[in-house]
Amino acid sequence: MMTIKSKKAFSMITAIFVIVIMATVSALIMNVTGKTVKATTQQYQKEQAALLARSYTELAILNVLYHDRAIDCIEQITDHFGDVSSGYDIRINIKYLGNDTLLSECNNTIESDGTFDLNNKNSTWTDDGLGTGINNTISLIVDTYITYKDFDDPSNRDITFHRRTLQKL
Repeated sequence: MMTIKSKKAFSMITAIFVIVIMATVSALIMNVTGKTVKATTQQYQKEQAALLARSYTELAILNVLYHDRAIDCIEQITDHFGDVSSGYDIRINIKYLGNDTLLSECNNTIESDGTFDLNNKNSTWTDDGLGTGINNTISLIVDTYITYKDFDDPSNRDITFHRRTLQKL
């Protein structure tokens, strides 16, 4: 037969065992919650960078479209979005592809390297359907770089999102 002292000792051991199990489960839940928050934050930052890249690419195309290329050409656009410490740095590089007579003032035009002939209407590029041909078209290569800091990175490294767009004007 069990005595009262042994019943109290058994209850104490059971209580300690339950506390240890609850602490272990709580630690596991906290660990999973922390990883979920970190993954959600990283996904948010990457999606924000992708949306900014798309918006700033469209902004760059509009700026080039309505800018007088006879005076000079827009080659780079820089900006900052958000807070000073935790925002997004935007850098856009613009390269022009087309006939040199249309882009005489542009310093960074991409000329024919022998793979296709910009002056030959029988090249791999075809007429645009308006009768203007390849000689009267200008295309842009827009490289948009969005740089931001990861909130959860202890070494505070930069992450860069890159979007390249080819746009015919």
